[in-house]
Amino acid sequence: MIAKKTFAEIREGDTAQFTVIIDETLVQKFADLSGDSNPLHMNAEFARETPLKERVAHGMLGGVFFSRLVGMHLPGLHSLYLSQSLFFKKPIYLGTNIIVSGTVLQKIESMTTIKIATTIRDSKTDDILTDGEAMVKVLP
Repeated sequence: MIAKKTFAEIREGDTAQFTVIIDETLVQKFADLSGDSNPLHMNAEFARETPLKERVAHGMLGGVFFSRLVGMHLPGLHSLYLSQSLFFKKPIYLGTNIIVSGTVLQKIESMTTIKIATTIRDSKTDDILTDGEAMVKVLP
């Protein structure tokens, strides 16, 4: 289901969220698409010998879920992504259930643009794994 909020309907403080389990299939699909087969993401034996001790998902795999947030949930149908900052706070381990969320921080009337705080949290620990801000043009 795609949200269809117009610029006039969006309010500062509006939020949206969804959950995703970061599993082997997602990591493999991302590696195939991006061409990034770094063994830290793909090889359990290699990862065990690192300070992280186990495989982690690609940081950008988490980041792509901000595209789903904007394109499907906040604002959804009328969105045109302009920019996204990303800060990788903690690794996302395989098997983690993440909560991807966004909150409208600001509406810029003259440009029909919104600024959204974007966050990925671990659903068990509530730790912030990735965060940033998106700028989104809301089309008529």
